Amino acid sequence: MSTPLNGSILKGFEILSLFSEDRREISTGTVVDNFQMNNGTAHRLLMTLEQAGAIRSIKRGVFALGSEIERLGLLAEQGNAMASIVQPKLDVLCNRVGESVMACRLSRHGPTCIAVASSRQAISVNIKVGTLLPLHRTAQGKLWMAEMAPEEREKRLAVMALAATDADDPNGLDEELQQIRRQGYALNLGSNEPDIAAISMPARNVAGEMKLSVSVFGMLSRFDEDFVEEAKIKLAETVRKIEPML
Repeated sequence: MSTPLNGSILKGFEILSLFSEDRREISTGTVVDNFQMNNGTAHRLLMTLEQAGAIRSIKRGVFALGSEIERLGLLAEQGNAMASIVQPKLDVLCNRVGESVMACRLSRHGPTCIAVASSRQAISVNIKVGTLLPLHRTAQGKLWMAEMAPEEREKRLAVMALAATDADDPNGLDEELQQIRRQGYALNLGSNEPDIAAISMPARNVAGEMKLSVSVFGMLSRFDEDFVEEAKIKLAETVRKIEPML
């Protein structure tokens, strides 16, 4: 005799299948109309999915995909073509600079690590695949922000609900992002975590679109001026090898 299936779980996945490229938000009414169920049942299922982190409320009765779905999706991408392409390049760069290296894609909530090569230093900084990085304080995040139109950047920062100290000086942020665009890299010397530094560069496809940020990161004490200059050269060489495959 076959094992009976859990109908509520199946119905939850059916609800999640309502999301698509053309439908980024759903409501109780969407569920009622698609599955011919009553409002109470639809509401209960949506509340359960929200509690699990699969969806999130964006306004009364309206939901978008939640952080847990995004996290699981990014974990599933560990074996995807993009991660497979960049991993060998990251491994080589990690050995050359002696610090950890990662590649990030831009997700809805910020840069998310899709591949990493960890340093063999006795004291080092390690990041796991699937880690979400702050958009407004990291080298990776600021690199992505520098690529955004002002309205998109403002929308993302508003969604993140930044503390007043992070939003007090929009002109200062704009100037920093303009400098990042001009110089072609972003540098973080302890602005996110006091003892961690990073340098990040964009990897672009043939159309010039930024598809990845590639970063060298480690203990701040080791990121002196000489090391940063050396890392910039080797990071740029790695990016040039990755870009034809994007």
